[in-house]
Amino acid sequence: MKQLSSLFSIYKDRLIAPQRSVIEATIEVIHDLTHISLDPKKASYTVSTKTFSSNAPALIRQELKKQEMLIIEHVKGRLGEKNAPKRIV
Repeated sequence: MKQLSSLFSIYKDRLIAPQRSVIEATIEVIHDLTHISLDPKKASYTVSTKTFSSNAPALIRQELKKQEMLIIEHVKGRLGEKNAPKRIV
């Protein structure tokens, strides 16, 4: 007899978070850490390169670039290593 959690382990390994989920989680983490509110309509996430980008003003993008590693670590905590972005532009 198998445990129920082992039946879904195949799907857990293969499925990745949808693009919108990554954008929303990243924006929430940015707001929690820096108190900067970003518009989800002006943000994008490229799945193939795992890059989160925003059309925010240059001053905000510079601040995000300074805290890039901290933001990415917190997003990894929410989405997991596999689904988190690797770069913030």
